[in-house]
Amino acid sequence: MTKYYQSTNPDTKTCIKNNTPTKRSIKNNDVVRLVENSGSDQRPNPEGKLLVHTPSNEVTTSYEILETKLLSLGWERYYGSDPDLFQFHKRSSIHLISLPKEFTKFKSVYMYDIVVKNPNMFMVMDK
Repeated sequence: MTKYYQSTNPDTKTCIKNNTPTKRSIKNNDVVRLVENSGSDQRPNPEGKLLVHTPSNEVTTSYEILETKLLSLGWERYYGSDPDLFQFHKRSSIHLISLPKEFTKFKSVYMYDIVVKNPNMFMVMDK
């Protein structure tokens, strides 16, 4: 869905994403069209959330770091039928953590799943 924003300046329109300008301007009949900043989606987690391992106060910046933390908590890698998922399971429970294979797609919904399944071990914070 495309969002349009009225501009206060009739000559130049600034695109807005997440309440911040994307450093692009579009002139189009006094209407501004929301445009994705091409560089913003290349970095991990563009939505501004961080997964923090609370005992060590370490920010999860890669799946390697996350895997180390989860293995230390009793989680094991699960190799299911979907090659696009990076999964973990715990023998002592029915829980399964399923993450997108690419860390750049690691969003807050996955972070909160980890938090719920590991009480007092992880938290989600704003950047």
